[in-house]
Amino acid sequence: MVGIDIEYCVPCGLAGTAVTTRRVLVDRLGGYDEVEGVRVEPTHEMVFGVRVGGGRIWTVDPTDRVDPMAAVAAVRTWLRS
Repeated sequence: MVGIDIEYCVPCGLAGTAVTTRRVLVDRLGGYDEVEGVRVEPTHEMVFGVRVGGGRIWTVDPTDRVDPMAAVAAVRTWLRS
């Protein structure tokens, strides 16, 4: 079982984007028994990213558009490896 954490830059105002990304990950990864849960983790780093099992597997510049489906693809790739 692995946990998924969405890290988001608090000063960048990305809380809403993080919640949306969490909802998409939960919806799209519901069939994976190894997923323990998806949490939203605020940070003061200039980052928007996803950690799986403690390791950062996907990031995007927090000033760019965040595509939740890209996060889903990254997690699926990690789970299949």
